[in-house]
Amino acid sequence: MAEPTLAGPAAGRYNEETAARLFHGATALMAVLGLVLQIMATGESPAEVVAPAHTWWNFLGSASLHLNALVFIVSLSLLMEPARVGGRVWRAVRVITLAGTLLLLLLQFTPFRGVPAFAALSPTAVFADRLLHYAVPIMVIVGWLIFGPRPRITPLRVLWSLVYPAAWLLGVLIRGAATAWYPYPLLDVGLSGIGPVLVNSVLVLLLWLGAGFVFLALDLAMGREPDGYLPGFGDEARAEVEDRNL
Repeated sequence: MAEPTLAGPAAGRYNEETAARLFHGATALMAVLGLVLQIMATGESPAEVVAPAHTWWNFLGSASLHLNALVFIVSLSLLMEPARVGGRVWRAVRVITLAGTLLLLLLQFTPFRGVPAFAALSPTAVFADRLLHYAVPIMVIVGWLIFGPRPRITPLRVLWSLVYPAAWLLGVLIRGAATAWYPYPLLDVGLSGIGPVLVNSVLVLLLWLGAGFVFLALDLAMGREPDGYLPGFGDEARAEVEDRNL
């Protein structure tokens, strides 16, 4: 008599696709909520009354704003397709969200948390700060560790991810030369001079590169995820991933 066969996922296994969708959806929701609250807090700021154009340009130039906006986009794409293979651009943006949010989270445990921009926050700004600088980065990193999708990171994608921090640093220096305002003392040309600021900028890029290669190493060491129990996550999906890695 033939042995009975199981249809669908292995017996007792949770619905991985549903769990991934819920997690990515929650991440996207937290990112957009944090952005909305930050916009509200910027509008409530006393600095906005004194120099509205300067205040809003500072807001639009914020790395945390850019990173959380990209997190929202990537998380929304994974909500729709948890095992997304992604093309070259999507994968580079994924590395940007991973490396960027890791460094953003680590930044909160350095003396830079004491710079004036973080001081005397309104209740709205405090809530936005906790979401954008703590909760969302943790959700992004934990979500990737649990749900992936992996493998998706290559050395070339890590190198392409450097486009964002390089462009951000260039924008900071150009705007700083025009307005004498810099987001961090280590990037303040008026305070340190152009030489030390350029050295600090190179160090930022090296830190970014290091964070990217940490995720690359984990991507290779942790194995494929989702692991093939769900439709579309099997050998054909793996072959497609391998083809795009070339």
